[in-house]
Amino acid sequence: MDFFEFIDELEQEQVNTDQIPMSDEPVFMTYEFCDEQVMEESTISAVKEFVEADEHRHPPYEEASPKERAQYLKEFHDKFNEITGYTNNLHFREGMDPENLGAFNPVTKQIDLNADLLKEDDPQMVMETIMHESRHAYQDFAINHPEQVSVDAETIKTWEYNFDHYISPEFDFEAYVNQPVEADANDFSERMYCEGYCSAA
Repeated sequence: MDFFEFIDELEQEQVNTDQIPMSDEPVFMTYEFCDEQVMEESTISAVKEFVEADEHRHPPYEEASPKERAQYLKEFHDKFNEITGYTNNLHFREGMDPENLGAFNPVTKQIDLNADLLKEDDPQMVMETIMHESRHAYQDFAINHPEQVSVDAETIKTWEYNFDHYISPEFDFEAYVNQPVEADANDFSERMYCEGYCSAA
């Protein structure tokens, strides 16, 4: 059974319970061509630079306040976010469900991250969440602007169908993790962090 057939079976049963915070803050769209390989190279480089910079930061990430950590992470995101298609779209939100680390909103193009992530002294989880949600932003940009990305048409078609028939984790967690847009975002964030961290001096 392929993904499209699987979705047809689930569609009548699922109730979408996701609650994504909305914001009026402006998000900007890039007019550049968003090449997937360039995005990967830029993201790996951003991870590498973030890890290496901590040796010279004052204060270092582990000793920084939540506000300082948020600024460090915004600078990290700024190094590659334009290649995802959207800029100025990363925000930390108070009061999000503890199980919800972050969310990309396809209507506002915002990335909302759980502010509780800033309490962790190790930045790996929040960095991977930023990259995961940024990958969702790229998927959305590819769907809406296929002429500006290097992704093949079949993949874009699958992403678009998946967003239109999204499986929430509350409904079926295994299916949620394995659906195309989530599997792709998980692979991207984990691989980018690993390659960037391993290449750091």
